Amino acid sequence: MYKQITIYGLLEILSNKLGTQNWWPAENDTNMLCGMILIQNTNWKNADRSLMNIKSSTGFDADKILALSIEDLQELIQPSGFFRNKAIYLRSLLTAYQNNFDEWEKLPTNLLRKKLIAMKGIGNETADVLLLYYFHRPTFVSDNYSMKLFTKLHTFTDKPTYIQLKNAVEHDFKFTSKQAEELHALIDEFGKLKSDFFDDYQLRLPYLTSHNIVKK
Repeated sequence: MYKQITIYGLLEILSNKLGTQNWWPAENDTNMLCGMILIQNTNWKNADRSLMNIKSSTGFDADKILALSIEDLQELIQPSGFFRNKAIYLRSLLTAYQNNFDEWEKLPTNLLRKKLIAMKGIGNETADVLLLYYFHRPTFVSDNYSMKLFTKLHTFTDKPTYIQLKNAVEHDFKFTSKQAEELHALIDEFGKLKSDFFDDYQLRLPYLTSHNIVKK
């Protein structure tokens, strides 16, 4: 029999195992927002190289970044890949940060998420990361690390969509924003370890459809 745990038990186990993470690692908001775009479809090593280029050129000053020509910005962020698209996305996000975020902060989370999703280059995962670390809304990020860990935890047999998993976790989600941040960070950090620690555990998510639940 698997040892049954809830999402709250998972946070406790990961916290005890790995300690406090205090994500998102950044010098200021501009640094953080740049990182959220640059990490898309790459690893942190490549994203960090681009971030260091931006820092050297602009000191993570949003006005200076937006004043760069598109060609200069593309050159700075080339190490993170997809640099032509990411330059457009970065400009869009930093413009919204300067012009809209103060007003958007007043919106309920569901409407705020719609505003974020409507922006260029902001998909489900980036929207949720923004909600979590910039706007400090308790939300769950159903990223690849979560999918892989929940598979290891025998949570489902058929892989759910991003939104299906997010909704199932958030159906009973009494975390503070800080706890939700730690949950996301710990899941990602644990995923990098390639550990078999959870092989004998099962994470129960009652609101996943029944055909997705592993029974043992």
